[in-house]
Amino acid sequence: MNIVIYRLSVLLLCIALLIALGCGSDSEDDDTVISGPTEFFSSVPKNGSTLHPDDTISVLFTEIPENLTVAPGTISEMQNRVITISGPLPLGDISIELTWADDTKTLEYTIAPEGMVMVREGEFQMGSNSDTASDDEKPVHTVFIDTFFMDTHEVTVGEYKRFVEEMGHRELEWEEIVPYAPTDEHPIVFVSWHDAMAFATWAGKRLPTEAEWEKAARGGMIAKTYPWGNLTPNGKQCNFADKNLAHYWWADQKADDGYTFTAPVGNYPENNYGLFDMAGNVWEWCLDEYDAGFYAVSEGVNPISGANTPQEISKGFENVESIRVLRGGSWIVTSVNVRNSTRFMLMPESTNYSVGFRCVMDLP
Repeated sequence: MNIVIYRLSVLLLCIALLIALGCGSDSEDDDTVISGPTEFFSSVPKNGSTLHPDDTISVLFTEIPENLTVAPGTISEMQNRVITISGPLPLGDISIELTWADDTKTLEYTIAPEGMVMVREGEFQMGSNSDTASDDEKPVHTVFIDTFFMDTHEVTVGEYKRFVEEMGHRELEWEEIVPYAPTDEHPIVFVSWHDAMAFATWAGKRLPTEAEWEKAARGGMIAKTYPWGNLTPNGKQCNFADKNLAHYWWADQKADDGYTFTAPVGNYPENNYGLFDMAGNVWEWCLDEYDAGFYAVSEGVNPISGANTPQEISKGFENVESIRVLRGGSWIVTSVNVRNSTRFMLMPESTNYSVGFRCVMDLP
């Protein structure tokens, strides 16, 4: 009997709440009178979410608020008790202030460009002193990086094709690419550093500095070997040299990542920043000039080798001839070479079946 009474009490309480919030009827002629001030009830997407500049936000009140204003953003629709707030919204961490006759409410969001995530400013430990680290990964040193946005995935074949079509950039040998990247969802390969820079400029972005890349790969974790932690990859975390490359003596015959060459982007779990394929799949071009001893002399704030700023390298990049940095490893390398701190280098005109890129954007 007590259980029945308890359940009945809960049911009556729920009904009372629905009536109080004006949810007890779908009729537009509902005569329910709500006493007291108009109150904020909920928002979709919920407070604290990441949005894109043109996304909309729906805000539910207990009744239609009087004299409502929002900033930033625009009230694009007001239907019953639901208010729709439209952009465009400024990039970065924003606070949307809602003010009406009875109260105020602040909603916090992060606004990032479509297909990108925000990597917030802060310090991290760059490099590695482990036994598997090469000399050019040492010493471990503290680096501060400003906030920036990074592509969630490597630039795909489809995205690169659109760039070539719109800009008339040099055609790649597509028949050479297909065996390694067979669909538009696979990462583009056989692109030089100059090609990657041209794409980034067209997209309104740039290549990441080596320090930005490593901070993003680590995903906020401290002193970890890989983007997911210290567990040696077994094929579930990333695409690297595994049993599908049986004809390569260095391939791990106990691991199976499901692909012989590249995998479609986003095929493996993302890291803590929401970035995919920061280990393996394809090597990724960085902005920096390669310098084996750079870590011993680099600046502690936004370091970049070969220039003082990214803009200096981007200006006249077509004439750059010095060797460039690549990061992240690829489908053809061992687990040792998909570590967060692994460094590689090629001449800027070089192309390869295991080399691609992703882009970043500065916070305005």
